[in-house]
Amino acid sequence: MLALKERADELRRLVKTDPDPRVRRRAQALFMLTEGASVLAVARWFRTAPHRVRAWRGWFLEGGRDRLADDPRCGRPPKLGPGELALLDEALERGPQGYGWPVTVWSIRDLCELLWQQRRVRVSVYTMYRAVLGLGYRYRRPRHDLRHRQDREAVASTKEVLAWLGKAPAPGNSTWSTWTNARSTATPGWRRSGAGAGAC
Repeated sequence: MLALKERADELRRLVKTDPDPRVRRRAQALFMLTEGASVLAVARWFRTAPHRVRAWRGWFLEGGRDRLADDPRCGRPPKLGPGELALLDEALERGPQGYGWPVTVWSIRDLCELLWQQRRVRVSVYTMYRAVLGLGYRYRRPRHDLRHRQDREAVASTKEVLAWLGKAPAPGNSTWSTWTNARSTATPGWRRSGAGAGAC
């Protein structure tokens, strides 16, 4: 306990300034020990077991602040490995009809089903969506172009009248346009970011 009391200033500094909340918490517990609190009282205050408080004390005396910090954690391994990601990349490039699916654009649920059929790997829709975005794909909706439905002479005449009235037409808007038979300038589907940017 004497060795711990000699390092009370260091503990006080850690409590106030350390960026790691776990280190601050453990330093606070040890600082309470230097102030005369018992191990049992400190354990109750921090809602932990007395042996943990003793372990923190031993760690700090052995290695200081670095020993109070947790070791880096590797986390859960990814659900989709390189093989599964390669399959998704290929599927997004080939399209569903290349796999005999009766649709023209992959849905996220369809990709989940394809992964199950091909690799026997089940993932959630959210995991699949993150994987597709991680591969660099974004869903591009078609952009409709109605200029082929406009009467050019009528558009020019309308612009002259609006100019004379002091009213400018909204960009790309015309009273002579209709939505019937609108052409799309791009096919909807998954495209890599940056690919076909002018068509999205």
